[in-house]
Amino acid sequence: MPKVGVFASVIDEEDRILCVKINYGSGNWTLPGGHLEKNESPIDGVKREVYEETGFLVEIDYLISLYSAPEKDDLVLLFKARIIQKAEFVPNGEIEQIAFFDKGDLPKEMHPWNMKRIYDAFNDKVSNLHIFK
Repeated sequence: MPKVGVFASVIDEEDRILCVKINYGSGNWTLPGGHLEKNESPIDGVKREVYEETGFLVEIDYLISLYSAPEKDDLVLLFKARIIQKAEFVPNGEIEQIAFFDKGDLPKEMHPWNMKRIYDAFNDKVSNLHIFK
């Protein structure tokens, strides 16, 4: 059974996307999100992950796309989300930093698959399926 990841595209009023810098593994920047917990819906999971990683409460607008990496037994759902309540970010064991980035000024420390997801979000993709090989 594949692991299911849920991530959020949160674009602010200045057309910048919210990214988080992780404290583990590659230490790269990524979108806020993570894996679903047992008996958790994708919507509840992505809201929980955004809150845990940023302190922001979000509402989900729609599914942007599905991404599959069969060799990693991984399935990722990317949702368009909007902030309904901000909080002050406090670094923790999982997330070192959060920031909003312009489309043309994304961090270099980011996996190409995350770049693809970000470009899909900026290009207003809706409900696509992309298989990484």
